[in-house]
Amino acid sequence: MLRYGTLLVPVSHADKVLSPHLEGLIARLIRTYAPRTIETFRAEKDALPKALSDFIPLKQQQTKADVLVTADITGLASAVSACKASTIIAISYRRSDDDRLRQFAAGNTSYELREMFHFGAFALPLALLRALPGVKSLMRLLFAAEVRLHPYLNLLLGMGTVCVLQARRRETGKELDLACVIPAYNEAARLPGYLPSVIKYFRSRRLKFEILVVDDGSRDNTAGVIGKQFPQVKTLRLYENSGKGAAVREGVMAAQARQILVCDADGATPIEELAKLEQALAGGADAAIGSRYLAESDIGVKQSLFRRLVSRTGNLLIRALLDLPYRDTQCGFKLFERRAGQYVFRNLSNLRFGFDFEVLKKAALLNLSVAEVPVRWNDQAGSKVTFKQTIRVLNELLRFRFGHLFKFGVVGSINTLTDFSVHNGLILAFGVGGQARQLTYMVAAFLCANLVAFTLHSGYTFQRRAAYRRFFTVSAFTLILSAIIFHGLNLLYNRENAVLLTNLFKLSTVLISLVTNYFGYKFWVYRFPI
Repeated sequence: MLRYGTLLVPVSHADKVLSPHLEGLIARLIRTYAPRTIETFRAEKDALPKALSDFIPLKQQQTKADVLVTADITGLASAVSACKASTIIAISYRRSDDDRLRQFAAGNTSYELREMFHFGAFALPLALLRALPGVKSLMRLLFAAEVRLHPYLNLLLGMGTVCVLQARRRETGKELDLACVIPAYNEAARLPGYLPSVIKYFRSRRLKFEILVVDDGSRDNTAGVIGKQFPQVKTLRLYENSGKGAAVREGVMAAQARQILVCDADGATPIEELAKLEQALAGGADAAIGSRYLAESDIGVKQSLFRRLVSRTGNLLIRALLDLPYRDTQCGFKLFERRAGQYVFRNLSNLRFGFDFEVLKKAALLNLSVAEVPVRWNDQAGSKVTFKQTIRVLNELLRFRFGHLFKFGVVGSINTLTDFSVHNGLILAFGVGGQARQLTYMVAAFLCANLVAFTLHSGYTFQRRAAYRRFFTVSAFTLILSAIIFHGLNLLYNRENAVLLTNLFKLSTVLISLVTNYFGYKFWVYRFPI
C-alpha cells in the first residue's frame, strides 16, 4: 500500500502509474551513491526494478551483489546478510516501514543512513482524482519532474519512501602516508609506462602508500590491464564514462592516507615534484597545486602555440570570473590533506575538466590555505584535452559562475507567480478587506511561495540539500522587509485598497526580495553541502 496521509492506495496502482519513473529515480540514486565497480544488483520482490537495465547496464544476481534494491522491509536484515551489498536502496509503501528502516539503520553498525525521503509528493494531491480522465498522465508528468530534482530534494510527505543505506567505511588499521589518485580513460597503453616510476619513487622514500587508478569507463580494459600488471595498485572502475572530475572524486573519497596526491596518467609532471608540494603542506597549507605559469616553473617540452594561447586565456578567465589568485588552476598535479581534499571533492558538480576550479573555489569559501607551487612539466603526446573539451570547460565555467543566477531568476519568476496567484486568489475568495487582511493575505501567499521556492532551489538552482530553517530565516527576513515597504506604500498612497495599486506596490518589493534572497541563499543557506 502507498501512503497518502491517512488514505491508502493499492501498490498495483502505483506500479502502473509511477513504476517507470520510480525505476529512473532508483537508477539516479545508484549513479549518485554507487558509481564504482557496480556490475550486479539484487532485486527483491515488489521493488519495481522491471526495466532498471534500461537506465544502467547492471546484471541481476540473486546471491552476492553490489546493490540491493528491495521493498521487503520486514526481511531487510536477512536480505542484507545474504548478499552483503555495499549500497542498499529500500522502498517502503507503509508508514510503519519508515520506523523499521530507521531502527535498522540505527542498530546496524555495518551500514549508515545516507538518505531517507518521500517520493510522489508532487502527484500526491491528484491521488484522490486518479479516476478522472487525464489525471494518471498528469501524475506521471509530475512524478517525472520530481525525479529530476532528486537526490537533492528532501520532501516532508509523499506516496512512499525511499531509503539509501551504505556500508560504513572500513579503516585499514594502519596509517598510510600518501594516497596517489590517477584518473584514467583509455590509458591501457600509456599508464603501464608511468606507474613503475611512481612505485619506485615511493618505495625509495620508504613511504607507506596506496595507488588508486580510477578507470573512467574505459573501452580498452584499462582496469584489467593495470590489475594484471600491477597487483599492488588498487583499481576502481566507473561503470560508465562520467568525466575526469567524477573519476578523481571517487579516488579521493576512497583514499585512506594522511595526504592525497592527484596526478595525471600521462606523467607530464614528474612524480619527483611531489617533494615541493609536501614542503608547502609542511608549512601549514591545506592543499598545494602545481603550476606551469609561475616564473620559477620549469617547462621542458612546450605545448603548441595555439594550446598555450587557449590555456593562458582560459586561466585568465577563471581568475577573473571566480576571483581566484592562482596562475594555473588546471595543472593536474595537486596534493591535499585528506580531510580538506575529501570535503572539497564531496558533492562535486563539475564532473569533467572543470572540476579543478570548482574545488579551488570551494577551498577559498572554506578559508582553506592553498599554496601554488612551481613544478617541472613536459607536454605529452596523446592529450585528452581537445578543442571540444576546451569549449566544454568554458561552458562549465560560465555555468558555475552564472548558472545559479540564471536558475535563480527562473525560480524567482515561478515564486513570484505563485505569490501573486495565491494573494489574488484570496482576494477573490474572501474579498479585499482592510489593511490587516491584506497583510494576512501577503503572509499566506509568502508561505506557499516559500515552500515552492525551497523545493526548486534545492533540486534545481543549487542542487544541494539545505536546512529549511536557514532557508526560512532568510525568507522571513525578506518578508519582514517587504511587508514594511508594502504596508508603508499602501498607507501612504492606497488607503482605498485599490487592487491595481496593491499589485503595483507588491511588485515593487520583488526586486528587493530577489537581491536579499539570492545573496542569503547562495552564501549562507547553500554555501556548504550538508
